Amino acid sequence: MDNLQFIQRLYNGKNCYSDSMTSEQINLLHVPSGVEAIIKKMVSEKRIVFLTGNPGDGKTFIIKALYPDSNDIYIETDLNSISDRQLSVVMERINDCYENNKPCIIAANEFPFYKLMNNFRVEYPKIYEELSGVKKNVLFFGCPTIELKRICIVDLNERNLLDKDRCVVKSILDRFTKLLKPYCASNNILDHNVKALTHPLVQQQLLDIFSYISLSGEHFVIRDILGAISYMMVSCTDSDNEGTGYYYDALFAGNNDLMKYSSHFDPILLSAPTWDEKLWNGEITEGWQFDCPMKWPIEITNGSGSVEEATQLFKSIKRKFYFENIFSKELAELQPQDFKECISVFVKINEDPKRIKRMIISSMNKLFLSADEEKDKLRVWTSHSFDLSRSPSAAVSTRYIDCDALELTYPTPAPWLNEMEFTPAYIVLRSIKHPDVRLEIGTDLLRSLIMIRYGYPVALLSSQYEQVVSQFILSLCAAGDSRDYSDGEIILANRKEGTHKTMRINNNKYYFGEGEDF
Repeated sequence: MDNLQFIQRLYNGKNCYSDSMTSEQINLLHVPSGVEAIIKKMVSEKRIVFLTGNPGDGKTFIIKALYPDSNDIYIETDLNSISDRQLSVVMERINDCYENNKPCIIAANEFPFYKLMNNFRVEYPKIYEELSGVKKNVLFFGCPTIELKRICIVDLNERNLLDKDRCVVKSILDRFTKLLKPYCASNNILDHNVKALTHPLVQQQLLDIFSYISLSGEHFVIRDILGAISYMMVSCTDSDNEGTGYYYDALFAGNNDLMKYSSHFDPILLSAPTWDEKLWNGEITEGWQFDCPMKWPIEITNGSGSVEEATQLFKSIKRKFYFENIFSKELAELQPQDFKECISVFVKINEDPKRIKRMIISSMNKLFLSADEEKDKLRVWTSHSFDLSRSPSAAVSTRYIDCDALELTYPTPAPWLNEMEFTPAYIVLRSIKHPDVRLEIGTDLLRSLIMIRYGYPVALLSSQYEQVVSQFILSLCAAGDSRDYSDGEIILANRKEGTHKTMRINNNKYYFGEGEDF
């Protein structure tokens, strides 16, 4: 099988199973990541390494790439294939390594791994206790609470290969473009794809999109990534796609899980009337890094072509413009603000945690009252309605939780996983005095809070966000973290109109004012 055929078959995982690969093919496909360095170090220290993750995460591939001919290490590349009868033999061999200070590597999907743990509990409780302790501390908050002894777990579920700073996409692109260069002379579109995907502008736009995808809340395995990139580059070589298959169209046309999600960031969804009109009319002839389009949609509608045909051409040209024109940065700025800001939060959470915490508190307050500009106090609202089918329009607040009573943190991989490509899947807002009172803010909730910050109507969001935040606030109150407003202030809110008044009672008289200025 030549290199082109090999890459062609990566789409949909047809050629992604390392069991069927030759050592030469494994070397062709192998793109080093931080996990390899971790495993090598653990093996050199004679530890028992459990490599866990979802199917397609590359467990078997990594082991075969690192130890193709090793006879000195006990290796089990797929615990899934082990029958119940054979499992006791595997456990016995692991125990032998454990007791005799010998390294071994066990690759397992989540279910077989937990099954193995349960069996260890009965047969080898010493191994179980250590394994269980390590498993609980793969991610931690604050300071690490465990020191490795004999057992190490490398959990690929915690690996994010699409993170912008540690993304493997560029490495895969560089590898594939080199492998495909010999085939470019016989296919003009493949030649264009290979040249374009080595260009800094194209790579930057592409990596940005993959970075947005990384914040989807989904875990995309290496098999998904390889399939998406292979289809994007070589779908043009399929006889059924003659004359089509430019990478900028193919990226949004595939149907594996990763490519389906990429459609959320398709440039055709970015509303830019001025640019759209110019692209339709063929008025943008400058700034193209490769060839300028030879035909424009207006030529089709002015001739004998259909609007549908013109629209399809327009979509392709707009995607080409997004990736290959130096003026496309203005269009790229229209990508969803919540995704871009979400990336900024995860990148800058160490640099500016107080600003991010105040932004989150402000957005939480706006969940309940859209006009609320308070950032330093998380308000406690009380509402009541006899009609449970509707959100109550009136709410009262007499208490708040001070910003300084809360801390913003995020899970950190255990010290032995420092080299792994890791991006937190969530951040945590919690009480400083009562750290068990916490709110996990996943990417979905975080993006929603960011959208609220930029004026997105709360009424259009799911009520689940308000419920989750309300439960967190009530837990803070129950823990004793709330305070009364000064001078017995009471805030009365009309949530439907987004307005509020502050009431104060003094000498048996009621005083009303706007906000706190009275």
